[in-house]
Amino acid sequence: MKNIFFSSIISFVILGFSSCEKTTAETVSITVNSINAHDNFNSGDNLNVNVTYSDPTELHMYSLVVTNNTDSSEVLNLSGHNHSTEFTVDTTFVLNVSNHSDFELHATVSNHTGETAEKHVHFHVMP
Repeated sequence: MKNIFFSSIISFVILGFSSCEKTTAETVSITVNSINAHDNFNSGDNLNVNVTYSDPTELHMYSLVVTNNTDSSEVLNLSGHNHSTEFTVDTTFVLNVSNHSDFELHATVSNHTGETAEKHVHFHVMP
């Protein structure tokens, strides 16, 4: 009886170690480098938008949209193809509002295997 008990414990330990092998899924990702969530800006400020898209194998489609959610207007809309492993959008535009306005940066990216990522950053612009 003790042999069966010890054999069972040894089997579970061996099975446990073999099933604990870590696999890291390398996947498509987005890093917003220039704007933090809940940042505040003033009308007339230059807004630098710097977003890095990456994938360990190859990117495919990307988009970057900045929307004034208060009046539902798009103030920036960029998209395209990029087949590198890392790509950075770096652009600047002037913020122009007459009322307190809530904005959202929405970035999306996909790779050739169909994996996607998206990132949302909300910020505020004061008149």
